[in-house]
This record gives sequence, C-alpha cells and structure tokens, in this order.
Amino acid sequence: MRRLSGTDSLFLAGETTAWHQHVAGLVVVDPTDAPGFGFEAIKRTVQERLPLVPKFTWKLREVPLKLDRAVWIDDARFDIERHVHRVAVAPPGGPRETAAIVGAILGTQLDRRLPLWQLFYLDGLVNGRVGVLMKYHHCLLDGMAGTGLAVLLLDTEPAPAPAELSVAPDSEVEPSDLRLLVHGISGMATVPLRVAGYTARLARRGVDLGRYAISGRAKPDLNAVRHTPRTSFNATIGPERTMAYTSVALADAKALGKHYEVKINDVVLALCSGALRRYLLGRDELPEHSLTAGVPVSLRADGDASLDNQVSFVVVPLATNVTDPDERIREIGKHTRAAKEFQEVLRAHPVGSFGEAAPPFVIGGLLRAAYVSHILSYFPGMLNTLVSNVPGPPIPLYMAGARLCGIFPTSVILEGMGLNITVFTFEDRVDFGLHVDPHLVPDPWAVGAGIPIALAELMKCAGLGCPTPVSDPFGLPTNAS
Repeated sequence: MRRLSGTDSLFLAGETTAWHQHVAGLVVVDPTDAPGFGFEAIKRTVQERLPLVPKFTWKLREVPLKLDRAVWIDDARFDIERHVHRVAVAPPGGPRETAAIVGAILGTQLDRRLPLWQLFYLDGLVNGRVGVLMKYHHCLLDGMAGTGLAVLLLDTEPAPAPAELSVAPDSEVEPSDLRLLVHGISGMATVPLRVAGYTARLARRGVDLGRYAISGRAKPDLNAVRHTPRTSFNATIGPERTMAYTSVALADAKALGKHYEVKINDVVLALCSGALRRYLLGRDELPEHSLTAGVPVSLRADGDASLDNQVSFVVVPLATNVTDPDERIREIGKHTRAAKEFQEVLRAHPVGSFGEAAPPFVIGGLLRAAYVSHILSYFPGMLNTLVSNVPGPPIPLYMAGARLCGIFPTSVILEGMGLNITVFTFEDRVDFGLHVDPHLVPDPWAVGAGIPIALAELMKCAGLGCPTPVSDPFGLPTNAS
C-alpha cells in the first residue's frame, strides 16, 4: 500500500459532481509522414510504456469511514481497454468541434474503481490531423510531473529505438476493508498530535510574516488582493465544461521578456491580462480594480522525478485596470517579484498540507459544505482565475511517429472561478488552453482571441515589430478559428 500525500488527499476529498478534480491535455498531431500511425499504434505505445509510469496501473482504495487518507494499490485486473478510447469529432473537425467533444469528456468524472486516467483518440479532425486527449485525476500527479509523463510517453524522434521494459510482478494481496479500518483507527489516535504540529507550524509562519511585514523589503500588493473584484465568470460553477485554445511564438515571448527584463511567466500573465481586459471591456464589465490570478509554483526539488503533487501558488494582481500595455507588463513584473519573495518567506518554514493533519471525512465535509453554501464567494481576496505555465522541451516531439502540432493543457476549475488558463511551451510555440464553465464563459474563444492581440500590442510598445507567425495545429490559415 502507498498512502496518498496530504495534498493529493485534498484533491480527492473535495471533489463533487460539479467541482471536478481532473486535469487534461489535448495533443494535436499530423500523421502525414507516419504511415503506421493510428488508434492501435497509440494504444500499443501506451501499453508498452506503462512500466515507465507504474502509477498508471494503481487504483485507489478508500479507508472505511474515511478515517485516514486513501491508499494506492496495484490493480491486479488492469485492462488498457478500459482506459484508451476512440471517439469521432463532428464535421468539419475544426478547433471548435474538437473543443466541444473535449468539453463533453472533461464534464464527466473519472471512475474511482479504476486507475484514475483515460486517453481518447479523436478521429475526424480537419486536414487529416488527429487529436489525443489525456485526462487524469489531480491526485495522481501535478503539472510538472505531467510534463515528465509527457516526455516518457512522447518521443524526440519519429522512430526511436524500442526500450526494453519489464515490470516485476507484485505479489501483495489487496488489503481488506478490515485491515484498512484498523489502519484508519490507529491513525485517528495521532490526529491530535498532527493538528498540534500543524498549528505550531502555522504560528511559526505567523512570526515570519510579522518580521517580513516590518522589514523594508518589497511586499505584495495586498490592497489589490483585498479588493479583488467580481466578474461574470466568478460565480457558482456547474458540471459542464468546454475549452478554447490559441498559440503565440516562443521567440516573441522571449524577446519581450528580455526587453522588459521579466520572466517568460510574466509575459504569459501580461498576455492573459490583456486578453481578459479586452474580453471584459467588450462586455462592458471591466472592473475598476485589477483582477488577480493564482499562479501555481512548483515545490519540486531539482531532479525529483516523483509523480505526487508538490505545488503551492502565489497571488498576482494582473493590472487589468492599467490601460497602457507597456505600463501593465511592468506592473505585473513588479507584482510577481514581490509575490515570489513572499513565497520564499513562506517556504522558509513549511507548514505542510492540512490534508496531512486532518482525516479525509473532516476535510471532505468542510470542502463540500463550502461548495454547497457558496461561502468561498464571500471571502475577501477571492481569486478571479488561475494561470499556470508549464515548461516543456524546446524541441520537436512525436507520438507513435507523428509530429506534434500543439499541446493545449487544461487544469482544475475552482468553485467561484469559471475560467482556468494553462500554458505549455515546447519547440517554438507557447500554447494556451482555456478551460471554462460554459455557463459562466459562454464564448471562451473571445478570451483566447485576445491573447495574440495582447502580444501584438506589447510587441509594438517594445518596438519589436509584428508578432512571429505560429503554425495553426489544425493546418488552417493563421487567421482561422
């Protein structure tokens, strides 16, 4: 048995029929130069490489009465046919039709009786392209671990040498409910100590924050966080999902980063800020105060190849109340630097996850009560959205011999936040995946269309000329959607 970490347990405990806790990535490939490519080739590739990621053959076993965190066990009856599926995209198979079928898949929860992942082969895309959608529960792995998984399942050349892989058989018998219950009861005896330890760490962090508050160091704009406005997409979420996507050239993002002396992630935030500002202006909804974004930060040490969740986040004002794009990106750079310094203060004495201290029945009850009562909507400092930037390899990638044309990730939509923007960089492109509740964001393509426009505005301000053309993953003209 392998017990879930506290953070992984939180993703599991808080899930409801509307508050899904799975993430996904849509890959679009061009099989023109890969004669052996097809559904069976994809399934065979996944089957052959599962030994590289044995966690994908584990399933959950919940502790009775949820007295302790669930455990992973090997699925003795693992069958890849239950996980790899083939579906057709409606004609003509363009971006919007593909997004519609992806949304339908993302709107359903994973079956907890099986290993928590699925792969969908999407037939019928325009220009002979093929889509592959990988969907997995967030308790299985985080975004950075997902990048490692992609590297394992993808190739850096069209025809790599086959790897010799084998899996040692697991002889352990699946634990009985009685055994899990005994473990849960014994774990309950340590809850007071764990809660006390967690409280002590919180107190120590409070001292650190007090020292930080009276220091002369740059500080996050807490006033902007306290005055986080409400938008039309900051409301109670439902179970339905859809997505949109767009891309810009990585060379342009790097050039802007160099010009403004900011990180690529700051450029990404500036593009999202410009797009959201444009979208809300078009709806006559732009708030007086700036929108804020939660920006995930990996806590993973260099060289750590484990697949558990090791993530925190910082809160960054997006400066959507700033009209000038030049001034806006400079403001965002200032905010992210302060937020990262603040994060370093927090990391000096880690608190750990609340999921390590309290049993799942407590955590799950609190989270579901918060969802049902909409209490999260009344807290000051509510985030407007989440923006994640996951770096990939700066080289071409292949799947079963077919070259990847785009990778568009999606991540979890939180209660009160009907929009999540997740970004993946690889080769020469920056791919944006917009994951939304369609009742709160009825036209995510309007948000996505603002990203290249925001890039063009910044390029002009910086005197860097026009944006670099980036190939459309569906093989359409670059102005098509």
